[in-house]
Amino acid sequence: MAMFDAVNAVLDGPYRPFASKPPSPPGASPEAAAIRAAYIVALNEFPAKSVDIETAYEVSIAGVPASPEAIASGVVVGEAAANAALVARVGDHRNAPELEGYTPGSGPGVWVPTPPASANPQTPFLQYVTPFGYDDPARFRPKSPPALGSGTYTTDYNELKDVGRATDSSRTAEQSATALFWSPSASALWTANIRSLAGSMDLLTAARFEAVGIAAVTNALIGCWDAKYTYMFWRPVTAIRAADIDGNPATDPETGWVPFIVTPSHPEYPGAHSTVGAAGLGFYTVWFGTDQFPLAFKGNGGAVRYYTSARQIHAEEGNARVWGGMHWRHSTRVGAALGSRIGKYTATHLLKQLDE
Repeated sequence: MAMFDAVNAVLDGPYRPFASKPPSPPGASPEAAAIRAAYIVALNEFPAKSVDIETAYEVSIAGVPASPEAIASGVVVGEAAANAALVARVGDHRNAPELEGYTPGSGPGVWVPTPPASANPQTPFLQYVTPFGYDDPARFRPKSPPALGSGTYTTDYNELKDVGRATDSSRTAEQSATALFWSPSASALWTANIRSLAGSMDLLTAARFEAVGIAAVTNALIGCWDAKYTYMFWRPVTAIRAADIDGNPATDPETGWVPFIVTPSHPEYPGAHSTVGAAGLGFYTVWFGTDQFPLAFKGNGGAVRYYTSARQIHAEEGNARVWGGMHWRHSTRVGAALGSRIGKYTATHLLKQLDE
C-alpha cells in the first residue's frame, strides 16, 4: 500500500490513495519513491532484519536509472507515503499478542492440537486484524460446518480417510504430486504469483495490481481465520482417530491414522488454501474481466504448472488439500466461496479511480 501511494503520488495517478497522496516535486523518481516506501515499512515491521533490509535498499536504490536529484526527491515522497500508511494501520491488531493461557478444547468436532508437534494454534490474532477496504473481519463469515451426523460430513469423512492417508491409499501418483505441489504457504504461493504477473506491467499499474491483489490475499486470510477460530472445527487427523465419539455410526475410527501431509496447527474450517486461492482468482477475474486467462503457477520445489481458467485452479487447489489429508472436501468448497467473495469485493472497493 505504501509503495502504491508513493508511485501514485509521483506519477499523479488517477486513483484514490490508500492513506495519502504526498506532494511530489517535478521530476521525482517513482522507482526511488517505491523503494523508499518499501524500506521504511520493512524496517518498521521487521526490525530484527534491519541489516538485510539496509543491504537490499542500498542495492535497489543504486539501480534506479535517474539523476541524484530525482532519486532524492523520490525518496522524500516515498518516506512520506510510508509513514502515512503506517499511521493508517495503527491499532489494526496485526501482531497482537496471541492467545495467552490457551487451553485445548475437547469433545466431538472440537479442534485440538494435532500431531506430530501438537503445537498451540497458529497466529490466532489474525481473526481480529482490520481488513483492507472494509472494517469488520467477520463481514463474510460463512455458516457453521456440517453436523457430525450429516450426510455431507459422512461422505467427506469416508473419502478423506482413504485418499488422504499417508500410506495404503487409493490416491494416485498424480494426486500425490498435486497435493505436494500446493503444500507451501497459500499466501506465499499467491503473493509470488501476483508479483510475477505485475512484472510485465508499467510501474503505476504494477503498483496498484500488487497492492490490491495482495490486499485480497490478506483479507482472505483474515476472513478465513475469523471463521476458523469462531467454529474451532476438528482436523481429519483428530476426527478419524476419535470417530468412536462422533455419534455417527457411518464413520469408523482408525487409531494411528496419519495424513499424507502434516496437518497445519490451526482449526480446520474453512480450508485456508482454497480461501486464499479463490481470493486471488476473484481479484484476477475482476481485474482481467474474465475467469479465462493463462496462468503459470510455481509451487513446491519450484515446479511450474500451467492453467487456462480460474475453474481449473479452484478444483486442483481444493483437491490438493483433500488428497493431502488436511481438509474435508466441504471445507475446501466453503473456503473457495468465501475467498471469491472477498477477492472480488476487495478488487472493486480498494484503490479505485477517483471518478468512480
